[in-house]
Amino acid sequence: MQLPMIDKEFKNLIPPLLPEEREQLEQNILEARKCYDPIVLWNGVILDGHNRYEICVKHGIEFQIVDLPLASREEAIFWILDNQLSRRNLNDAARIEMALLKTDMLREKARKNQSRAGGDKKSAGSLSSLVSKPKLESIDVRKSTAEDIGISEGKLNNYMQIKEHGSPELLAKVKSSELKIGTAHRLLPKEILKQLNQYDKMLKFIASTKPAEGFKTAAPEVQAKLENIDALLCTLLEKLGDVGGKV
Repeated sequence: MQLPMIDKEFKNLIPPLLPEEREQLEQNILEARKCYDPIVLWNGVILDGHNRYEICVKHGIEFQIVDLPLASREEAIFWILDNQLSRRNLNDAARIEMALLKTDMLREKARKNQSRAGGDKKSAGSLSSLVSKPKLESIDVRKSTAEDIGISEGKLNNYMQIKEHGSPELLAKVKSSELKIGTAHRLLPKEILKQLNQYDKMLKFIASTKPAEGFKTAAPEVQAKLENIDALLCTLLEKLGDVGGKV
């Protein structure tokens, strides 16, 4: 039997397992001494099961294969994306990336079909150029994409802003699930400025409320709340300044 082949582009479309997930998968296969899920191929190239295949080869464990009769490389990529999007263990960032890529590919496919019919004569771009696109062209497409992967349109918009305006380090933390999309979005420079403006207004309000002799002349309950807010805002401003400099 000819061994399955690995296509780097296909493999890179699939989010890598976390170290602990890979270790658990290997342990499960070793304990069973078999691989229950088949390796899915197209023309002998792996579409799904890269980790299972590598583990089985490493330990000499037999595996089953299923070769899909897909029409083209493009259809193979669509299959990979749809297969991954159907899984529950993907984080929101990975789901969005795949959905954006699928949307761009569908748009490109429609443009090719139009060109063949005598419409748009512009040449099609490469897959690598599509992968890096952070923007969608219309609100309707954006809404449809969000609905297809089960997330809110707001979260999709926030991720697109992180991808376009955030640092590579911030984006990496979102992709690795170290930061949630909403948290990372609040760390974008323009969002930090918005927060700083709000905190500045709050500090000015406190200053206008604070008697000349200090909070101690105010009612006890008001005094406690104002002192607490005053301290918290100063701490937040310091933290935001540190984070803003890092990202």
